[in-house]
Amino acid sequence: VMNSIETAALGRPFQLGMLYDCRRDALVPGIRLWSKEQLQQNISTKPQINTVFTVTASDSIEDKSRLLNIDGCLKLSFLGGLINVGGAANFLKDTKKSFNQQRLTLHYHSTSKFEELIMNRFPSGEMAHYDNDVATHVVTAVLYGADACFVFDREVSSDENKREIAVDVSAVFGKLKGISAGANINLNHNQKTAAQKFRCTFYGDFQLPCNPTSFEDAMKVFEDLPKLLGENKELAVPLRVWLYPLDKLFSRVVKFQHEISIGLSTDIESVIESLSTTEMKCIDLLTDTPALTFTEFHDKINDMKKNCYQCRLSLMKKLGSLLPQIRGKFIEDTALIDLLNDHEKSPFEKNALEQWLKEKEEESDIIKSLVTQLNDSGAKVEKLNKNLMHLTVTHLVIYTFTSLGRPNVLLSKQKSYLSSTKENEEKSSQPEHKSWLTPEIQMTMRNNLEVFKKLIDLNVSKSVKFIVASRDIENIPGSCNLLYEKKSAEAICFTSPSKPDCPIIKDVRYRQVDLKVSPPCPATEELKILYKMKEEKDWRSQTVSQKQNTVTLTDLRPDTEYSIKCAAVGKLNYTVDSDVTHLTVINQNLIKAKESAVDNLSWTENKCSVLLQNTSETTFTTLYKKYKICSKTAKHTDKISVNKLNL
Repeated sequence: VMNSIETAALGRPFQLGMLYDCRRDALVPGIRLWSKEQLQQNISTKPQINTVFTVTASDSIEDKSRLLNIDGCLKLSFLGGLINVGGAANFLKDTKKSFNQQRLTLHYHSTSKFEELIMNRFPSGEMAHYDNDVATHVVTAVLYGADACFVFDREVSSDENKREIAVDVSAVFGKLKGISAGANINLNHNQKTAAQKFRCTFYGDFQLPCNPTSFEDAMKVFEDLPKLLGENKELAVPLRVWLYPLDKLFSRVVKFQHEISIGLSTDIESVIESLSTTEMKCIDLLTDTPALTFTEFHDKINDMKKNCYQCRLSLMKKLGSLLPQIRGKFIEDTALIDLLNDHEKSPFEKNALEQWLKEKEEESDIIKSLVTQLNDSGAKVEKLNKNLMHLTVTHLVIYTFTSLGRPNVLLSKQKSYLSSTKENEEKSSQPEHKSWLTPEIQMTMRNNLEVFKKLIDLNVSKSVKFIVASRDIENIPGSCNLLYEKKSAEAICFTSPSKPDCPIIKDVRYRQVDLKVSPPCPATEELKILYKMKEEKDWRSQTVSQKQNTVTLTDLRPDTEYSIKCAAVGKLNYTVDSDVTHLTVINQNLIKAKESAVDNLSWTENKCSVLLQNTSETTFTTLYKKYKICSKTAKHTDKISVNKLNL
């Protein structure tokens, strides 16, 4: 019918001749334009048999609305809480709780008959019913049938291939179409395994003795669906309705003036979807190791989830109150634009939420990786006081996460925004949110893990206990290794010794060498010189006393190459070595031969010098040149010999 509006019934009890208010998308019960007898005399009925199957993996508002053939105006009314849906339309309220949840929906759509009123046969009716402006339209046609939605969910672990599972399950669902034709479906092993892991939730316009909960149950119900409408389809329900404007029948009725633009509808839907997505990602984070392990991390994620839920409900409530006024032309649709603008300036704006989630997901991944490695090393998350009471424990070492409890700027702004008080609005002008997890801090946390694991390897005694904990320490971002020593109530931040300088060889004598050592760092409790012959495996050590800057190694084997290094020893025997230097001790006979050669060369040099002084250069030019060359050669040879023997 021209000027009519077609819309989805969504489980609502539509009947021909009922009044409807499009401003509120609500039925007006108890009022009729015509008597029951007049309606029965002017109804035209014709069969409209059709059945459609659809399988979808999407769970968005848009795709669900498309599946049930819901237009943008009705979708806004649903989002604004104006419509109480029923039957298969309850599927709209069932959303995934996790991104680790794989969902596939089988939609069964069947129509049976179409009924309409022959409008040109009716008298005008009574005008008294419309003085209060309770309705805008009258129901003039209804398409009957039934919808059913089988929602199949399963949890997918990280090591499973979601794409392969989806392919197998989609193939199974495709074969379901054969059931209605009486054919048997044959599934291979992979398809059976994939299908059996799904749980089923049923939403439908059918009355079932019990709802299916497994894939096998769903197949049996699916096969019986055509029979459940009754032999003559008498159990069919309204699926689609056509609404005729009352102002075309009665001039005194206020016209249905205005509808919301598609652009505005899409923007509102996007905002609500963004909030729902954030809630779902928070649920995923809450079920992962970091949130289950550390209360501080859990509470921040949970606060974000609750804030987004509260914001979403508030937004939908405001939407529900604005829609009837905009549609009735009591206010302009700029009120919706203002609502969206206010949201875009709020701490619930999409980009802010996405950035926050990205940071928390990164934090969660890093914390999880660290905790896994710590657990593999034997350190578990335990309570501090319980371990401090152990009499056998003299040292307690704690890998401590120090930034999990830090105040979060975005969460504070959200709390202020939701409270909507002037006092909080003034306080909300806080600095921009910045993540504490910088690349530099990540590297520090990794280095602390290396130190912690090395301490575990060095201290196998039961008197040293290693655990993991969280404690907010403002001036140490990221993490640190806290150390409780016996009879001390306060912890110190364990600091490993700095890498010491390589010892410098000052002098080499027969079977001994003098080494120069640099002063150790404050974290060094003991400094040692380690040395060994090249072919040896074990190092020998010599302690360097405080303020000692020269060390002499004795009893070294001649003609032997030695490796020498410094070792800085800190608390709990944590040791850091310097680079290695190499030294070869010369045999005593070689040293004597060197001294003899040097003496001979020195004697030759001296003789040449005397001859040069006593000879005339103009008369004995040739001899002069020979003596001069001999003197230079002696000096040069002397230097080479000394250098080689020193080496």
